[in-house]
Amino acid sequence: MAEQEFPTRYHGYNVLDKSSSPDWDDQTREVVRRRLEEVPPVRFLTAEEARTLAAIAERIIPQPDRSENEKVPIVPFIDEKLFKDEGDGYRYEELPPQREAWRLGLAGVDEAAQALFAGKSFVELDPLSQDVVLTHVARGDALGAAWKRMPAARFFKSVLCITVVKTYYSHPLAWNEIGYSGPSSPRGHVRKWEGGVDPWEAQEVR
Repeated sequence: MAEQEFPTRYHGYNVLDKSSSPDWDDQTREVVRRRLEEVPPVRFLTAEEARTLAAIAERIIPQPDRSENEKVPIVPFIDEKLFKDEGDGYRYEELPPQREAWRLGLAGVDEAAQALFAGKSFVELDPLSQDVVLTHVARGDALGAAWKRMPAARFFKSVLCITVVKTYYSHPLAWNEIGYSGPSSPRGHVRKWEGGVDPWEAQEVR
């Protein structure tokens, strides 16, 4: 299969070019530097759980245009949140505490895969079969003991997907794709109306 290319409206844009501009202050530069250079080790998830989560993340936000070393590291930053038990400030009533929810959820994805595909784990499946498993989880009709303790659809939509997407789009590589300038402090924005673009923001190339 030929390498897949993803169109972007921001050809040649690199948000890191702004690092020495008035767009960013020292605090922002340090946060971005750590995000790029200090990827945390996996300390909470087991090796098996980490592999399962990596495979799931690859189906939610595929990165086939990047080599393994160039991909946005999603699993380590989710694991760091769980290792430190840093919550979002709220919890859904029908879900257990986040650490328990993630362990149950990842186990439940594997149980659903095994029920649908003759005992195979999620990471052993081809991408289309993985999508079938995740579709059942998203619909809330996945099989598995874990889903008797926690609603599959709620975990998938409100925890798993949101966390994967937030983690991806907190990385400068993702900012380049969408023309995001990074945190707006200290410069801020002037043209805040719909469709308004400040001169120092990325310009679309159609």
